[in-house]
Parts: sequence; C-alpha cells; structure tokens
Amino acid sequence: MGVGDKMKHAAEDLKGKTKEATGKVTGNDELRDEGRYDQDEAHAKHAADKAKDTVENAGRQAKGKVREVAGAVTDDEGQEVKGKAEQEAAKVKQHLNK
Repeated sequence: MGVGDKMKHAAEDLKGKTKEATGKVTGNDELRDEGRYDQDEAHAKHAADKAKDTVENAGRQAKGKVREVAGAVTDDEGQEVKGKAEQEAAKVKQHLNK
C-alpha cells in the first residue's frame, strides 16, 4: 500500500467523520449513518490493502530465502547475499505496513 492509498483512505475516513458530526449536530440521522458507513468503508479498504501487502511481503521473503539457500548450496555468495537482502527488505516493508 502506497502513501497515496493511505492518504486516500484517511481522506475518506475524515469525510465520513465530518458527515457523521454534521448529522449529529443537525439531527439528520441519515447523514450521520452515511458518515459512519463512509468510515467503515474506508477502514475496510485500508485493511484489505494491508492484507494484500502482507501476502506480497511474505512472497518476497520466501523468494529471498530460496535465493539465499540456492546460493549456499551452489557456493554462490552473491546469490546468498542477494537473498538475505531481499528478505530484509521484505521485513522492513512489512514493518512499515502497520
């Protein structure tokens, strides 16, 4: 999930909060409920993007591990180092995915 996606979800959430607050102040239950729905939708999209990124990062880690092991088996230090680097990059991306 890129920064653009995070900003988009945050904007959708803020829009929902604004609608909900406006609905509460004006006594408009429909607008209040619409705001809550918008917030729930933004949270669901954010969660889906995080899940997608988690799966992608797990795949990157696995690919790196395969490269590391293949390098160790074939005595190719370059491949082994690249594999370790890929794994670390995937770990960092997953950490930032929170």
